[in-house]
Amino acid sequence: MHTVKLYGYAASPFVAKTWCYLQYKDIDFTFIPVNPNPNDPDPVIAFTNQTQVPILQIDGEWRLESSHHAYWLDEIFPEKPSLCPVEHAERVKVLDRWVDDFIVGTIMRPVLDFDENNMSHEFRIVSWRAAMLAYASKPISYKDLNDWPKLAVTKMHFVKHLASQLDLSESTEDMQERFFGELVAHLGDGPFFGGIDVPTMLDLSLFPNFVHWYLVGAQPEIGAAQHPAVKAWLKRVAEHLPANPTPHHDEMLVHSLAEGLA
Repeated sequence: MHTVKLYGYAASPFVAKTWCYLQYKDIDFTFIPVNPNPNDPDPVIAFTNQTQVPILQIDGEWRLESSHHAYWLDEIFPEKPSLCPVEHAERVKVLDRWVDDFIVGTIMRPVLDFDENNMSHEFRIVSWRAAMLAYASKPISYKDLNDWPKLAVTKMHFVKHLASQLDLSESTEDMQERFFGELVAHLGDGPFFGGIDVPTMLDLSLFPNFVHWYLVGAQPEIGAAQHPAVKAWLKRVAEHLPANPTPHHDEMLVHSLAEGLA
């Protein structure tokens, strides 16, 4: 019997990836919330000597990087559904790099564009909800709550790293439109991402980041589900995950997947 622990903060798109990997493989694990402020290092992850999440720990051994977690979980739990099936391994590894770029370009780009003097109403709603979700997961200081999302943009090392990887001369709208077009192309005839016949780490990395903000009430609908092919794909992936596929407590959810994908 393995002891599995996942350390992170619930709003992280990369923590959400590893969370869904564990859910898909039906592995019992403990989620340990972490303070998202790197200037106030959380002692629960002191054993790593850094502030990066997610951290996956199995029987005392730990590893970083959400994509690496998928390969490790397949190694430790080969009897469970594979996240990177051998027959699709090469394609999965190539597309996994695109998936991370997609998450940054579509999910994180508005955060990277943050301007505290020019925030849209929609961005304020998402930011306030993110702060409250972080607090519900692990109490943080009132100063950090008040400074969100400035905290994420100016202090979190992973956000700074993401910004360095993007061509920020491309407008947010153009980048998101381009990525979404590439998403539809990669779905092809399905049934799962990359034209693969079973769910893989690719589907489980993308899925939570499409539905997360809708489930917690920060968005009125699952925007991607307005595209018929994407909606059909989301429904297929949802069949392999629990009703709450996020690290958030059930009581923090405002909407359900059934509603969003009806």
